This record gives sequence, C-alpha cells and structure tokens, in this order.
Amino acid sequence: MISFRFHVVSITAVFLAIAIGIVVGTTYVDTAVVDQLQNRIRTVSDNLDARKEDNDRLENDLGSARAYIDSSALFAVTDRLTDVPVLLVATRGIDEGAVEQVALLSRQAGATVPGVVWLEAKWGLEGEDDRAALAEIVDAQPDEAVEDLWSSAWEAVVNELTAQPATSPTGGSDPDGLTTTTTAPPDRVREVLASLEAGGFLSVDSIDDASSTLVDLAGVSPRVLVLTGARAQAELVPMVRFVVSAPVQGGLLTVVADVHVEAPEALGRGEVLVEALDQELRDAIGLVDDADRPEGQVAVVLALDAVAAGVFGHYGYGDGADGVLPRWTPP
Repeated sequence: MISFRFHVVSITAVFLAIAIGIVVGTTYVDTAVVDQLQNRIRTVSDNLDARKEDNDRLENDLGSARAYIDSSALFAVTDRLTDVPVLLVATRGIDEGAVEQVALLSRQAGATVPGVVWLEAKWGLEGEDDRAALAEIVDAQPDEAVEDLWSSAWEAVVNELTAQPATSPTGGSDPDGLTTTTTAPPDRVREVLASLEAGGFLSVDSIDDASSTLVDLAGVSPRVLVLTGARAQAELVPMVRFVVSAPVQGGLLTVVADVHVEAPEALGRGEVLVEALDQELRDAIGLVDDADRPEGQVAVVLALDAVAAGVFGHYGYGDGADGVLPRWTPP
C-alpha cells in the first residue's frame, strides 16, 4: 500500500527538481542569448511604434481628403442640373443617409427632385391581395405573372411621365381665323403614382422644404435615377431591371448607382449592377458603383448631367470603370 509519506516525498522531489532546473538554467544560459532576445523584443516594439505613427498619419491624410471632397462637392455640382426634373427611385434596405445625400446634392445642382421614392417590399406580390391591388392600378389581370405585372406597372409610370399635355379647342380664334386651343396637364400620372403610394408599393420621403411633388413630374420627361445595392430587400432585387429598362425604352435619360457595402460576404463594387442589368441595358445608361462614398455621390450628379450629352459611362472604382468621374465639361 502507498503511504501518505510516499506522496509527500514524491511531491517534494518534483518541486525540488523544478527549483534545480530554474537555478541551473539561469546560471548557465549564455548572456549573449538573453541579450539577443531582448534586442529582438526592442526591435519589434520599435517597429510597432513606427507602424502606429504611419497609421495615424494616414488616418489624418484620409480625414483631410474626405473633408476636401465634402467641401468641394458643391463647387463640382453647381449649375449642372439647373431646372432639370429628376425622379429618384431607391430600393428599400440600402443606406438611407447615402440616398438622402444624393438627393440633396442633386437639388443643390439645381435639379427639381420632389423627394426619394422608395420601393417597398410589397412589390414582392407574395399575397393575392397585393397582386390584385397592383393589377387594378395598372389595368392588368391579377393572375398575370409577377414579372408581367412589374413590367406593366413601370411602363405605365413611364408612359405618364412622358405623356404630352392634352389640347382642346377653346371655341375662339386667333387673328388669322384659326381655332385656338388650350392645354391641360395629363391626369393619369397622378392616378398611377398616387395609387402606388396609397397602396403601399411606394413611399415618398420629402427632402428639406421641397416645394415640388411627384405630380409635378407629370409629362415633363424627367431624368431617372435608380439607387440600389447589396442591402436591398430581397423582394425588390429581381424588379430592378424593370425599374431601369422601362425608362430607357421610354426614352428617359437614366442613371443607376450602387450604394456599395464593404463586407466579407458582399459582392464586389458594382457587381450588384452587373447581376441586375444585362450588358445592352448597361450600355444605354450611366453607371456609378460608389454612391456610398462622397465622391461617388458627386459622380451620380455629374452622370445625370453627362447623359444629356449622350455620354453613358461607368464611374467609380469597380472592375470596368471608365474613371472616378465623367470627363469634365463646362456647366
């Protein structure tokens, strides 16, 4: 039988061995080795301090560059969109702050922007009531395919945005004896957009003291700006190509921008636009892949200006971009 005394002796022997090892190690380890280790530790520490100083300097430089971009934004966009009507459409789920900044810059450039028109999840048409409501608004059948209903809805909106004012005879005549006419704005635009908003398919956020509303875009062929991104609600992603293709087919100048998200699982910059739109459609519009950044928000406004001259480029930092901004032209 193992006695208690045996345990005490064994434990004492273990601690004695450890103590002897420490004494021997500290006595016989070469001083040069210790000095070398200490030198390496100092070198690593010095390198870390230098890296921290470099990072701090780069952070300050980046902050200065951002401040310059923010301060120069108004100089870049001033008078670029004077009295130009713009329909700004955004997919719910993307960064609202970036969208609002684009809207503000567009208005500061002189554009008439009634507000941000948000596409809501109801466009997913998951319930029969939603399908029936949209079908009634666009004079379609509820049993039509979802994509057909989307197509009908955006074609209806575009048709009304581009509708010519109605004319009717007044019963009078001019000095040459010809019958005079009066013009009236098209009413159908108000019905569709107002109905889509009332039905929960759209919501409108006014910007500051906006003096215009969506009905003011009736029949004026506004330029169309569509903002989307990786964070767009899943129900809306398949519909983006209809929101873009309808204005293009209707002859409206169009720009589409990616409010990008930097995340490990996110698509690359601009890839959201590539997945949503085919090459032919991308060639017919202005593209911006960095609307999440101040310089990209400026690029959006300049792209809205450039498309009026027939320039349909890709701007930003993603693959295939033509440059950060459109080529400069006088305002």
